[in-house]
Amino acid sequence: MDNVAWKKLVKESPPAVCLIAGSEYGLRRRAIETLTAALGEETDVEHFGGKVSTTELADAVQTLPFFGNARLVIVEAQKSTAELTETLLELLPGVQPPNYLAIVLETLDKRTKLYKKFKQNVVDCSPLKEGQLRAAAKLFLKEREVTATPEAIERLALIGLEGLERLENAVEVLSLNLKSGAEIDGELVVNTLESAGGFDAFRFCDLITAGRAAEACALAWVGLEAGEELPRLIGLLARHYRIVMLTGYLRQSSDREIAKAIGVSPFFLSGYRTAAKQQSSKKIRRAQAALLDFDRASKSGLQATGIAFQELVYALATDGNGGWPRFSL
Repeated sequence: MDNVAWKKLVKESPPAVCLIAGSEYGLRRRAIETLTAALGEETDVEHFGGKVSTTELADAVQTLPFFGNARLVIVEAQKSTAELTETLLELLPGVQPPNYLAIVLETLDKRTKLYKKFKQNVVDCSPLKEGQLRAAAKLFLKEREVTATPEAIERLALIGLEGLERLENAVEVLSLNLKSGAEIDGELVVNTLESAGGFDAFRFCDLITAGRAAEACALAWVGLEAGEELPRLIGLLARHYRIVMLTGYLRQSSDREIAKAIGVSPFFLSGYRTAAKQQSSKKIRRAQAALLDFDRASKSGLQATGIAFQELVYALATDGNGGWPRFSL
């Protein structure tokens, strides 16, 4: 990823239009995060899928920032079709700061007009080689303020061959219960990742409303790896937020009255009462709107839904402090 466009995203003023392309999901996600960070924390962000119309995209890239100082429009697709390329080429000349456009593609043909026009602004997200994966593992460990033995690094690099996202989540799982400065050895990698356990839907919901973002994202990954279906997960979260809201409304009632009203066992009430104290009605409404937005987009062809779901989980657990992603088509 050592190219002109990446350096611009990190060190210089970001280009008004950039192409983030390659089959490595983890690099594409990090490129988007870097671009957003370079534009500032208050950046308005809007997502579109590859079937976006010219009118929708034109409105998006020409709308001035509402909440922040910049507006970032992200178009994600498996590849740029002839129709999408034509739409983009028509609108690109009109994209000017404080509005920015990121075109995120899993594959990009270098023979296309789109590539030739913005060759200098292409962020390469091709899969990393083993040496690069070792460096990535060390970076992820450093970000979490832990270290690892050479054997552990080698084991993590092998995991990284399955994808950078898999590698980062593995490091996250390993470091969750470690103190700053602790060292991960090869035995811990094997024991932890081979016996991570199954997906616990109730714990997943509780982690999100408790604001424990890292653990929630890690468990989301475990669920997706285990084959959990996104509609079911969205439904579980929607139900969880509804129950938390009802618990808050009925907080003066007895446990038996609340349990009967919301349809759960009294055994679970202490957890819902705690969540209700942490979640205001405004927070819950924002979360429910985000869930509905994601559900609509995921049923209409949203690309990289697994990564998008993790972005949603992070936003829910942090109350959107890192920005509320919009999942539009």
